[in-house]
Amino acid sequence: MTNTGLNDAQLNRLWGAVCAFAGVFFLLWALSWINASVLNEDLQNSCGDLHTARFPFEKSCTREDGTVEGANSLLFEGIFFGSMSAGVVCLGAACAVERTRHRRPRLPREHG
Repeated sequence: MTNTGLNDAQLNRLWGAVCAFAGVFFLLWALSWINASVLNEDLQNSCGDLHTARFPFEKSCTREDGTVEGANSLLFEGIFFGSMSAGVVCLGAACAVERTRHRRPRLPREHG
């Protein structure tokens, strides 16, 4: 495989990783919306201490005995923010590689 073909394959893997991380991020964002807006919609009627969040969506209730109902799990939020961060890093790397690939080589100046 030539050097150009190897660089193209690596760049394609970076763009693939960006798409995969974005897919995970948006899937989890949609699941958090469904959890907050559909599954836990009735919490506001039966809860005295209601907590809501918009990023990611969350609607939770803290009961008098200290139990929490409807909150996103720590694992869920870790994967959510991890996929967002990894996607941003891969996107930055892919853009940097694209930028260096499309630069015109500078010709040496003649001294004279």
